[in-house]
Amino acid sequence: MSPQPFFRASRAVLFATVVVALATLGHGLASSHAVPAWAVLAGFAGTLGVTWALAGHERSLPTIFGGLLGGQFALHTLYADAALGSGHHGGSLMPGRDSGWTMTFAHVAAAALAAWWLRRGERALWSLARRLTFRPAPPLVVEPPAPPARIPVMPVTDVPVPVGRALRHQVVRRGPPLRSRAL
Repeated sequence: MSPQPFFRASRAVLFATVVVALATLGHGLASSHAVPAWAVLAGFAGTLGVTWALAGHERSLPTIFGGLLGGQFALHTLYADAALGSGHHGGSLMPGRDSGWTMTFAHVAAAALAAWWLRRGERALWSLARRLTFRPAPPLVVEPPAPPARIPVMPVTDVPVPVGRALRHQVVRRGPPLRSRAL
């Protein structure tokens, strides 16, 4: 099922927002200085471009996790270079420190938790989309019903009513029942 452009754009924006927010929050907490705004916007634009291309179909948990992990490490590199280029560098951003394993673990844990959360949302969203596509859409223009066909009325002519038995096998069941012999 190919999603509509609005559906695809909303999924891409949500995914890019989660990836960039996680990376920015992690770097803001791990370093003594904030990430420059231009780096956040550049990271969001790059992540949005990649997720727009991949937002065409439902993705599995490993695919979402891989995308988040790749996005986390790409943004980590961008933010570290931006912090070094602007003269601000915190303890965890400096090369040669033993916090590399801690930073790696933090990125992997954040990506795993966000992948699980996004996969649940992805499954619910696609389930809703499938249910809505199987419902027939109501007609946009309701046409009035066609008038009933008119049957021409034939004038009744005076026909003599037969007296007695008109038909040989006629059954007349009008009126109260005849008296039963059992009574």
